[in-house]
Formats: sequence, C-alpha cells, structure tokens
Amino acid sequence: MLPILHQVFGSTLVFAGLIVLPLPIPFGLVMLTIGFALLAPYIPAVQRLIRFLRVKWPKFDEQLRRYRHRFPPVIKRTIDKTQPTAPAE
Repeated sequence: MLPILHQVFGSTLVFAGLIVLPLPIPFGLVMLTIGFALLAPYIPAVQRLIRFLRVKWPKFDEQLRRYRHRFPPVIKRTIDKTQPTAPAE
C-alpha cells in the first residue's frame, strides 16, 4: 500500500511542480525534488535521471553522501542504488 501512495503522491508533486515551476518563488523546484525522491525507489527511469545528475554535478552527489544518514530508509536505499559508480539496472 505504501509504494502505491508514494507513486501517486510523487506523480502529483512532479506534475504540480512542473506547473508552478515558472513562478518567481522556487516552489516548483521543491515540489519536483520531493516528487522525484518519492518516485525514485520504484521507477528505474527516475533512478537513471538521479544517477545522471549525480555524475553531472559532483557537489550534489557530495551533499547526498554527506547527509545520507539523516534520510528515511527508502531514500537511503535510493541514494545507494543511484551511486554514480554503481552498475545501471
């Protein structure tokens, strides 16, 4: 049941984030980030996107590694799955 809720809520946040992205206040970026974080454990395409972003922006990767211990288990698993050196699924 929880994976279904994550996918529905994550999809809703991504869709809403894309709609409000052009606004001057960066609510759209926050919504997209949370939505992708909820979708990543279940959708391989989102995992590939996160892996690509981690390779492209090493500072982003460094921050994820540094604060990994503060995230809930589902996000920790996603961080582990999307390591830039990990083999693609």
